[in-house]
Amino acid sequence: MLSTCQIDKAGIGGPLLDFNGNFVGMNCSRTKRKKTAYLQRDLILQCLVNYGIVKVRVEEGVDGVRERIRREMQELCAPCYFYPRGGGRRMINCLEAEFDGDIWSELDKDIASKMSRSVVSLASFTGPAKFFACTGVFIKCNSCSATILTSASLVRVSGEALMINDKLRIEVCLPNKFRVVGILSCYNLNYNVALVDIMGYWSPRVIEICQQMPVTSCMNVISVGCLFEHRKLMAAKGEVLIGKQSELDCQELCISTCKITKAGIGGPLIDITGNFVGINFYHEEETPFLPSDVIQRLLDFDKGWYIFWTTAADTSAEGGENRRLLPGPCPNGGTAKYTDTVVEGCENRWPLPKPRVLGATLAELGLELINRSHGSDVED
Repeated sequence: MLSTCQIDKAGIGGPLLDFNGNFVGMNCSRTKRKKTAYLQRDLILQCLVNYGIVKVRVEEGVDGVRERIRREMQELCAPCYFYPRGGGRRMINCLEAEFDGDIWSELDKDIASKMSRSVVSLASFTGPAKFFACTGVFIKCNSCSATILTSASLVRVSGEALMINDKLRIEVCLPNKFRVVGILSCYNLNYNVALVDIMGYWSPRVIEICQQMPVTSCMNVISVGCLFEHRKLMAAKGEVLIGKQSELDCQELCISTCKITKAGIGGPLIDITGNFVGINFYHEEETPFLPSDVIQRLLDFDKGWYIFWTTAADTSAEGGENRRLLPGPCPNGGTAKYTDTVVEGCENRWPLPKPRVLGATLAELGLELINRSHGSDVED
């Protein structure tokens, strides 16, 4: 088939659309008659079916496949926190979901200014596909580089105790909204933390991690997170729950009542004056956090705590990712009361819940999205 559209070589392989934006076919090549040959939509669909890229169910036929693809694509493109009309339903556990009840605009101006310069968002990719996205904080900088503390979920294979995906590309969205390449420096999978280096950024505000920051019962705290796609800072308030054990494996975790999303993983937990209390993780029913005293000891390389980390170049499963801080003398004779101990069979897996819809089936959500796209309501 031919169209009268005139394209150059760059347009070969691009879509041909009608005036309503519907896909008509794929442009194939130019012709001497200043027309463009294109492959029709039905032929493309039939090829996809024949090669098994698209599966046709017995009862639906090719036309049914076309409608199902449209519905599934709309579901995939839906906002992560989606509230259909009248149903009270929502999708949770997505990577780019905003905090429910975000209080960022209510924060003290000094605290908001400090956090906006200290907090970044990070994402890891396999090719063009996003693998994970989370939050991090600057903990170190010098004349030409900076180090970010974040969650090892950025690179770990979900649910695995001792595996990371070392083929990932890491990007960091800076406070000025520029994106730069991040380099995985080292990680500890037992505590699910990682250090990512960036080059050529000289003006971050480093967050101060103080070992003496006490964590007390009913302490008022604020969780901070940041979306990667368009750098939106978010905050959620709550209080610390002393005596409650996290449902995650790591015994050193504490719990707060802050309601965050996966986007807040790796973000800082601060007190009402802006002091660093810990690093946030995610669970549907609670917000676990690793307190600052544990983090400070992990980062105190001068006292020998580097043995708790695995470098990005070390692929050994017997490395620091399996080591925990247990009572005992400091490795280099320091005064800290923690030492390096390998705990067999006690590896922490840090599972994350998968995206799901509350209060609705996926079919119902797809029907709602289709009706919204046509500007009408769902009829009961």
